[in-house]
Amino acid sequence: GDFLLMATTDRDAILGYEALRATLARLSGRAALRNLTGGPFGAVAKTLHRAHEAIMTEAKRRTPVRWGILRASGHVEPPVIEGSAIVSHGGFGGPAAPYAVFVHEDLSARHATGAAKFYESALLEAIPTLEGRLGEALSVELQRVVAKG
Repeated sequence: GDFLLMATTDRDAILGYEALRATLARLSGRAALRNLTGGPFGAVAKTLHRAHEAIMTEAKRRTPVRWGILRASGHVEPPVIEGSAIVSHGGFGGPAAPYAVFVHEDLSARHATGAAKFYESALLEAIPTLEGRLGEALSVELQRVVAKG
């Protein structure tokens, strides 16, 4: 099971879409905008990665545990640019825990520790504040880039 967190210029994903689009269009020729180690995209990527790590930590707390393999398989990869989006991939499973999707999706299973939908529920709870944090990080960094001229 792989879940994605995305920061994108999609008008449903970011408040102030028109202002953001105009600013990005004006600054689009600058190399710093495509750099995930600095500049506006770097600020969003860093914020997205931190948020995804926090979601993963909470998801691991909720993960059913029998031997601990499933919980240990939870991971977050560094953000990458895919088209017009900054994407953070993460998930549970892999060769050590190929059963992850079954444990995650089985709502009828009863676990001594944890529950089904451990990753999804942590992600859904984080979404209401995620947009604001990403927007703030981008706004601060864009203001810095614009001030530099």
